[in-house]
Amino acid sequence: MLAALGVVTCLGAAVVAVRYFGTLPPPAEPFASLLDAPIPEDCDANTAARIKAFCGDCHALPRPDSFPRYAWPESVRTGYEHYSRSGRTDLDPPSIRDTTAYYLARAPEQMVFPNPPDAAQPPRVSFRVETFQAPENSAVAPAVAHLNWMSLDQHADPVLIVTDMRRGSVMAVPLRDRQSDPWTIKDQLRHPCHTEPCDLDADGLTDLLVADLGSFPPGDHLRGRVVWLRRQAADGPYEAKVIASGIGRVADARPADFDNDGDEDVIVAVFGMDLTGDILLLENNVDARGERRFDKKTIDPRPGAIHVPPLDLNGDGQMDFLALLSQEYEQVIAFVNQRSAGTTPTRFHRQLLWEATDLTFGFSGMELVDLDADGDIDIVCTNGDAFDNGFVNPRHGIQWLENLGDLKFQPHRLADMVGCYAASAGDIDGDGDLDLIVVAWMPGDAEPPNVHDTPRASIICLEQTSAGVFARHTLEKGLPIHATLELADFDGDGDLDFVVGSHTLAQAGKQPYWLAVWWNEGPAKQ
Repeated sequence: MLAALGVVTCLGAAVVAVRYFGTLPPPAEPFASLLDAPIPEDCDANTAARIKAFCGDCHALPRPDSFPRYAWPESVRTGYEHYSRSGRTDLDPPSIRDTTAYYLARAPEQMVFPNPPDAAQPPRVSFRVETFQAPENSAVAPAVAHLNWMSLDQHADPVLIVTDMRRGSVMAVPLRDRQSDPWTIKDQLRHPCHTEPCDLDADGLTDLLVADLGSFPPGDHLRGRVVWLRRQAADGPYEAKVIASGIGRVADARPADFDNDGDEDVIVAVFGMDLTGDILLLENNVDARGERRFDKKTIDPRPGAIHVPPLDLNGDGQMDFLALLSQEYEQVIAFVNQRSAGTTPTRFHRQLLWEATDLTFGFSGMELVDLDADGDIDIVCTNGDAFDNGFVNPRHGIQWLENLGDLKFQPHRLADMVGCYAASAGDIDGDGDLDLIVVAWMPGDAEPPNVHDTPRASIICLEQTSAGVFARHTLEKGLPIHATLELADFDGDGDLDFVVGSHTLAQAGKQPYWLAVWWNEGPAKQ
């Protein structure tokens, strides 16, 4: 019914009254003319019931308080145009004037955004911030989409892998070896947005798996790719091999042996947009000529997948995976591997773990971690993306889905944060439990205008003070340009540091930095 979120650093999406396929024809009848007639002040109970049935047929009913009053006429018009183009005739659409009246009568004149206070006690550690400018293409504004601290060689120090969507580059930054300069692993990868280590050919060398969107702005196209950056020698260059193409915008690609044949397959989140997008399995096989191929299989045909981290959910020795789905779904889903003893085709049972009741919830990220240290894997997820139509949501923030066993999860809201985009867990203060660093991303022209009246938190620390209880500490305000972060001991001194990337829509020359490393300086002075 609404235009909604641009997920994973401008992935984009559209919330519509129906799911449709194929090329969109123009609307059968321009709906703008229907708005020429006066809009009633409200509608009767029977009409309201028809509106709820129509607008909530394929997804949660849009909440009137998701947008300020002035935004609703255009949002309703867009929804009706989507329905007109869909070709569906099985619904009973109320008049566009009545639907507009319904939302105008219930929407707030002005959005009210939370401004949660910090804990009374200051954070137990202090940080020193060091910024880095991009080592090349300085005229290009940065769009850092992913950061990953990893070792590219078992005998070498780890490096920070920086994926920049706008530059189309994957770079290595040796934070531990301060004498070494950043170096390019691969550039001209169109618009890479996620990178994972892999060894798809099982030669013992660490390769990289890249999810490539195929375009920077949101769009329905088939230019998305999964790229395997293969290293043929420990000190050699990376060769780019495209293992999947002709698909929608790829948000994530993760290696794991799903068919138990001894090599790594790839699970792929094809976010797409409206007409494109699904979750794919690329099965790693070798043909009769000894050539490696990746056979494509659709696991879920719906668009909007953001992350697909693999894990063994039920301890049966088979690799499963979780998926974070946005668009009109706003779901956390388990895909449980049904393969038995390696003798049957790889199939997955899909089980919903948690679903937001807010259509504009705006899922943006997910991390798997045992947050309460009880021996099982919990889910930490952020929701802060709703920018295709330019509007932010007061319900943005972070939640912990506590694992209760038997694929049951209990949601806990941890913090409100406008534009909340990514979170990472670690023992920041060295007290033996896990804390959280959370970052925000929000375009400078985001609406409604009053969201900019108060400087918003861009980096916060949630310190776990007792089991499941977190104290909020704002580390940075007024700079919500962070779509990703990485938490690790970069300097090897025994405590956790973190790094954030800059992702901004402004022109080059106005950027504060490419990367900012927050070095952990130990206990803060009280």
